[in-house]
Amino acid sequence: MTKARYQWLVSENNQDIDQQIIKKFNISPLLEKTLISKGYTTEDKIEKLLSKEVLFHDPMLLSDMEKATSRIHKAIENDERILVYGDYDADGVTSTTILVKTLESLGATVGWYIPNRFTEGYGPSEAAFRNAHDEGVTLIITVDNGVQGHHEIDVANELGIDVIITDHHEFGETKPNAYAIVHPMHPDFDYPFEFLAGVGVSYKLSKALKNDLPESFLGLVAIGTIADLVSLTDENRYMVKQGLRILNEDPSPGIKALLSVADFNDEVSEQTVGFIIGPRLNAVGRLDDARLAGELLMSEDYDEATFLAEEVDHFNTERKAIVETITEEAMQLAEVEIQQNAQFLILAKENWNEGVLGIVASRVVEKFNLPTIVLNVDIDQNHAKGSARSIEQVSMFEFLQAHGDLIQKFGGHHMAAGMTLEIDAIEPLKTALNEEMSKLTDGKPLLPQLIVDAEIDTSDITVDNIFDLERLRPFGTDIAAPIFSIKNVQVKSAKGIGQGEKHLKLTLTDKNIAALHWNFGNLVHDISNDTSINVAGSLNVNEWNSHQSPQIILKDLELSNEHTIFDYRSKNKHDLLKINQDNALFVINKSEEKVNDQYIYYGEGYDNEIETCVLRDLPEDIEAFKRTLSSINAEKYYLVFKGQSNSYFEGMPNDQKFKAVYKALYTKKETNIQSEGMKLCEAVKIKPDHLKFILNCFYELNFITINNGIIEINKDAEKNEIQNAPLYQAKKQQIEIEKTLLYNDSQSVINWVQSLLNNTEEEV
Repeated sequence: MTKARYQWLVSENNQDIDQQIIKKFNISPLLEKTLISKGYTTEDKIEKLLSKEVLFHDPMLLSDMEKATSRIHKAIENDERILVYGDYDADGVTSTTILVKTLESLGATVGWYIPNRFTEGYGPSEAAFRNAHDEGVTLIITVDNGVQGHHEIDVANELGIDVIITDHHEFGETKPNAYAIVHPMHPDFDYPFEFLAGVGVSYKLSKALKNDLPESFLGLVAIGTIADLVSLTDENRYMVKQGLRILNEDPSPGIKALLSVADFNDEVSEQTVGFIIGPRLNAVGRLDDARLAGELLMSEDYDEATFLAEEVDHFNTERKAIVETITEEAMQLAEVEIQQNAQFLILAKENWNEGVLGIVASRVVEKFNLPTIVLNVDIDQNHAKGSARSIEQVSMFEFLQAHGDLIQKFGGHHMAAGMTLEIDAIEPLKTALNEEMSKLTDGKPLLPQLIVDAEIDTSDITVDNIFDLERLRPFGTDIAAPIFSIKNVQVKSAKGIGQGEKHLKLTLTDKNIAALHWNFGNLVHDISNDTSINVAGSLNVNEWNSHQSPQIILKDLELSNEHTIFDYRSKNKHDLLKINQDNALFVINKSEEKVNDQYIYYGEGYDNEIETCVLRDLPEDIEAFKRTLSSINAEKYYLVFKGQSNSYFEGMPNDQKFKAVYKALYTKKETNIQSEGMKLCEAVKIKPDHLKFILNCFYELNFITINNGIIEINKDAEKNEIQNAPLYQAKKQQIEIEKTLLYNDSQSVINWVQSLLNNTEEEV
């Protein structure tokens, strides 16, 4: 049976939106359902979400902003050397670029530094701070890091360097002793929006230093904000919207070159940032020194930027190859672990690149839906270092925290973490975490969760309604692209498409709505025409030859019923051979010979579970058919109903024909059926087959005698109804069987068989 791969969690928010608000913002029914599911039901919330008005909080409301800007202006006036200390991901390099360019425009003597992931790790580096001191730096400004650098900042203070932290990561138990901390979640301040990315904080500081900033900076803000997966609400939403506009209208030389090298010529959207720009900027820091990414973003010359972009793209190509290699190796290790009933995967091996292990862990989780830690083993250092990814039902941070005695260093949150531990601690940690999982799951597998915004009808799926959903863009954290479910929708057709029929295309209902399921072409063998299914996915508009039509991009699907029924009545032998016979049961008539123990007769029962049941022959007894069907538990049923009977089209002679034949025989007293049969047919206007049938019924009821082909009326016969003749009853039943199973439309037959399987027999 085709079962759901996800646990569908349909929004339970049932607040309504006032009709006046719906009219004011011209909200379609589908958009209304989406807004309700996401908690946008008041005028203020909806206006902030849908409005194009400026939403940008005063930078001076951020913690220590006045103190920070005063110190920076003083450093510029005194020609002090300033160092901007960044981070190696997309958020970090965009943060660095904005602040460095702002300081340069103000005449500052400024340099910048991005730590190496492999030799220095994340956050402030004592060695880097000491080098800065040796070079005469008196002010360090961190971007996208700093709040965890207590020791390093104390060292800077001892060296006489002031440190201004700009960061957005969570504080520890104490705050570092920095000159100033510019942070949207600072506990001593009340900034209106907590979820700025590092680049958002850097932009705010730059705005406080110099109000008139280049518009291109907003493009960088959009990149860093989207890539860092922070909330796309409130002012982040405004900045990202404006940034995407800039990226389309007038991108910086670096971004323009990067898109060109990537052969991207379409409209830049949040997906472009998430899948093209962000990964390329991140790739550099994952494999090497991220300074190259910073140089690309800071470049003012397109030719130079093109050269740098090609280097960045090369790193991305290399990154993808490394990810593929490590993923393949990790999957093999995971298969072994799962065969040993592991519920929490720890996959460790030498010579794995630590910079990509988070990506690898995500892929393992995506395939197996098990929390996963992927570690690079360093024999020389006697430690393993790597990344972890989790599932919704398991807090990675809490699991690791509970066994912190086995881990040298870790940090993270509910869904992800990074860590370092001794090699000898790997197996004890694996045992401990699997024991935790066993307690949590009680041995039952956990399905990944799919958040469904609303259950809708096919009538909601129109081109206009789908276009109205575009008003919610850009999609991202806290405003995800809406997912909808549709229950009990009929499949009109199912087929595989693409190279090797790798993908599944369904046509749903009489509205001919297309539904595409990428990489699930194999399901075409499990879904028959007229099957009822439940689907979940996103909506978009397909344009072909200037014609627009709605379609569903499926995330998941399941059969509405436990069984799939395929109508193979009109299929040829070639089609029948496609049925997988390895785990199949064939049901045949008693007049046929059983080939092996995979064959049973109608009327017999079957106790074992099977994948496939083939109803090969047209049954001769409907009650025997029902008894056998009720005993079988299969996932798929193939209705073949092979047989040569034509009772349905021959029909049943009516009562007048029976009476006419009887009267003719009675009048003649003796009838030689061989020589006078055709005359009798002509006399009573009856077909020869019907005459033969009537005579056999008379004979069964002892109404006539037949000796040497001579028919006589038996005047001593007891009175009886013609309907009591066994042959009459058999023919009547055969007509009903053929009518029900052979000559009814596909949907009616499937529905009737389904009702028998569900013990809810209905009329056909």
